[in-house]
Amino acid sequence: MTRLFTLVVTIIMLAGCIRIDVEINDDLDLPEVTPIQTVAQYVEDFNNADLDALNESSGSPFFWLMGDEKNVYEKYGDSVDFARLRSKGWSYSKINSLELIYEDDKTAMVYMNFSRYNVSDEVILTAGVNYLLVNNAYKWKIKGVFAPNKVTVGKD
Repeated sequence: MTRLFTLVVTIIMLAGCIRIDVEINDDLDLPEVTPIQTVAQYVEDFNNADLDALNESSGSPFFWLMGDEKNVYEKYGDSVDFARLRSKGWSYSKINSLELIYEDDKTAMVYMNFSRYNVSDEVILTAGVNYLLVNNAYKWKIKGVFAPNKVTVGKD
């Protein structure tokens, strides 16, 4: 009995000497790319008229709320017509400012002020829009856009 007692006491004392460090990382489900970087990449993909990249970086369904107009599309590519945008004078867009409005582990809101330019590098539109992003499979995806006024994407 004394041997058993001594063994138990020894195990308890040794257990107190063993230290196991466990690091808990609560950020494992956060994407490596930030919401701001996601929107900046979106503008680059838009300028390249890369529908595959735009569809990949957006959620499905995708929505636009512009002024009084509300549209929902199966995917982002269904919402934009680059040939029509070009026929209206658009050549490229440039970000004037980006601001993170809100972010938690599942959603984010980014405000972007941008300008559209024609082939002569003249501003043809300046607007402010808010992007709703969702954390989808560890990647921020643009789910929808809110704009106080109509900002054409070529479908009108």
